[in-house]
Amino acid sequence: MEILENVNLKEYNTFMLPSIARYFVEINKVEDIQELINSNIYKNIQKKYFLWLWANTIFTKDFEWLIIKINIKWKEILESDDEILIKVWSGEIRYDFVIRCAENNFVWMENLAHIPSSVGASAVQNIWAYWVEAKDVIYEVEWINLITWKTKILKNSDCNFWYRDSIFKHDLKDNFLITYVTYRFKKHSENYSFNTEYAGISEKIAELWFNSEKIKPIEFVQVITEIRKWKLPDWHEIWTAWSFFKNPVIPIQQRDNLQQEFSELKWFEVEEWIKLSAWQLIDMCGFKWKSNWKVWTYKTHALILINEWNAEWQDVISFSKEIQDSVQNKFWVKIEPEAIFVE
Repeated sequence: MEILENVNLKEYNTFMLPSIARYFVEINKVEDIQELINSNIYKNIQKKYFLWLWANTIFTKDFEWLIIKINIKWKEILESDDEILIKVWSGEIRYDFVIRCAENNFVWMENLAHIPSSVGASAVQNIWAYWVEAKDVIYEVEWINLITWKTKILKNSDCNFWYRDSIFKHDLKDNFLITYVTYRFKKHSENYSFNTEYAGISEKIAELWFNSEKIKPIEFVQVITEIRKWKLPDWHEIWTAWSFFKNPVIPIQQRDNLQQEFSELKWFEVEEWIKLSAWQLIDMCGFKWKSNWKVWTYKTHALILINEWNAEWQDVISFSKEIQDSVQNKFWVKIEPEAIFVE
């Protein structure tokens, strides 16, 4: 393990925003964690930040911090009956993990294919796509308290999962290191029904010439992947943080009031609340394929922001606030960033 100094974080965020970290270290094996916490730099630097897979991260300055990137990858199948529990180290790339599960005919997570995230980050963010959330398949989360350095386990019901939210964003913020996430799967069988509620999934199955009644898990993952590739930019070619804003959740009465003026609004029920489509609100404000010269909304999806001309963090914040203000003024609805601002 080597702690580096004055590292440019541009290569460690998919928006490719330049930012300097005073200290930076990559954790590649479990033993590195103990070595790190015993180091003088760790003991003397008050502020630390754990960087998982670096999608959706917006660095907003140079940092006199210690930035810690977790790279450890490991998994273990704990049970293999009708249900399968798989314990996965938090540094695993989650979309690779989804593919491997589908190849082994383990199902329940296939709708979350091709989402750039690590296993640990998916638990923090409770990622959501095509009517499936991470909380639907997470069994428990193991984490280390960064004050006491004691290992703890949270069952699914204790994680306070909500739409793209969890206890790790609130009560435990800045005080945890997720080590493992245990997922719960089923073995694929003829009785299993894939979730095709999202518009376009059934059509894509037919387009790819798959048998909708006998489609295999890995084929369904391919369907979801193709849909996402069509809608979203490839971060290897276009600098982006993908979905930049969360879909806003509002009371039913507010939805009813909005529909009197905007009958075309799309919405979904979430328990006793209504979830609006952030991309539609942004699109209706005229922001599709619009820019402030350096930062653009993506040509096929107004919810996606891209770094077109070597933007800096000020450009991102300015443009995202312009979008937020426009939506607030038109619909009286506040949209909040899904991207994580490291300040």
